[in-house]
Amino acid sequence: MREATAGVYFSLPRANEIGADGQRRAYDTQAYTEAEIARVCRTAFELARTRKRRLCSVDKANVMETGALWRAVASEVAADYPDVELSHMYADNCAMQLVRRPAQFDVIVTDNLFGDILSDAAAALTGSLGLLPSASLSGLENPGRSRALYEPIHGSAPDIAGQGIANPIGAILSFALCLRHSFNAPEQADLLERAVRRVVAQGVRTPDIAQTGAEAGVAPVSTLQMTDAVLAALDHLSASQ
Repeated sequence: MREATAGVYFSLPRANEIGADGQRRAYDTQAYTEAEIARVCRTAFELARTRKRRLCSVDKANVMETGALWRAVASEVAADYPDVELSHMYADNCAMQLVRRPAQFDVIVTDNLFGDILSDAAAALTGSLGLLPSASLSGLENPGRSRALYEPIHGSAPDIAGQGIANPIGAILSFALCLRHSFNAPEQADLLERAVRRVVAQGVRTPDIAQTGAEAGVAPVSTLQMTDAVLAALDHLSASQ
């Protein structure tokens, strides 16, 4: 869970300029308000409640003032979620732990910069960016969430456009997130995710996740063929319910 509307990417002042001594210098500002931190933490706690009820808040409270505030606010929000176990971790250690023992995590919440980095590190654990969905969620409102954007974590991938080799699973699972978080249809989301798991377990592979060399059992499939395989699995699972 990455905060995506504040932090170092948006805060002012920032500049890339020539200093008074004639040297080039650049600087960015990292700033967070209590409300911005609480909003994303509350959303992360709500998500953790639907999973294993474990939330790890990631910061650099040892060297950054924004990190110290982040940790304090996350701990304060935790008081409203006594059923969720909250832990804290420094961002550099979290990067190492994701590589070393990823199963120790369930939900991670962090700021914009650390979330940008850690999400790609976590994506590599699956074997391909093409497998992963993402959701940019608005805050929780009454009676629910009013705005959200769903897309594969890799974006548009223009370098392979039109070649029929893109992995559609990230886009398909993004719609599963949409069913879950915007349409309040968790059963349909579960069904779609099960269809994807079935197809991957059957060995259907686009080039980014296909085996190569002597170990390759089947030729990789195209974007369209992978999509058709998921649709067929979805039909089969729906009919068997």
